[in-house]
Amino acid sequence: MADTAAQKSAVIILDMAKGYGWTPGGFGYEMVAQVRRLKDAAQAAGVQVVHVNSMRRPTDRVSEHSRMMVGSEGLEVIPELQPIDNDIIVYKRFLSGFSHNDLDYTLRTMGCETLIIAGASTDNTVLWTCADAHQFRYKVVVVEDCTMVHREKEPPGAKEGALRIIRNVLKAEVLPLAEIREKYLKLK
Repeated sequence: MADTAAQKSAVIILDMAKGYGWTPGGFGYEMVAQVRRLKDAAQAAGVQVVHVNSMRRPTDRVSEHSRMMVGSEGLEVIPELQPIDNDIIVYKRFLSGFSHNDLDYTLRTMGCETLIIAGASTDNTVLWTCADAHQFRYKVVVVEDCTMVHREKEPPGAKEGALRIIRNVLKAEVLPLAEIREKYLKLK
C-alpha cells in the first residue's frame, strides 16, 4: 500500500470506552486484544486511528448512559487501546459515530476516503456508523472479528444480520483482520 493510500484511510474504533464495561473477564473482553492488534497494525502502516465514544450531558434524559457523562471516567478510552501520538478522539451524541459531531469534517480535512470500522456494538453503533459513512460516500470496510454485539443476552443472529445489511445493502467490505492487514494496512 502506498503512503498516499494509507493517508486516505482511517481506522474508526467505536465505543471502546471504560463506561461500557470492557474489563478483564467481563463480557466481550476477548475482543479487546483483537482490536488492539488492529490499532497496532494501523499505526505501523501510518493509517490514522480515530476513537469515537458516546457522551452524555446532565441535561440528557437518557439514564441508561449516565456512566458516559461529560467529565466522567467512563468517557475515557480503555487502557488497552489508550490513544497515543496522533490518535483522535471524537464524541458522538447518539448511535452513529457521525452523530452531532465533527467526525465527517475531521476525516475530510485529512483527505480520508476509506473507513476501516471496528468496535461495538455490531447491530447498533457499527451498523449506523456504516450507514452514515455510506451516505457520506466513504468506502466502508468492517473488521468482522473486531466487532461484536456487546450485550450478554444477544438477540439471535444480531451480529450476522447487521453484517448482512452492511455487506448487501451498504455495499461495504466485511473482512477478518488478517485480510484487512493484507489489503489495507501494509507496513510503510
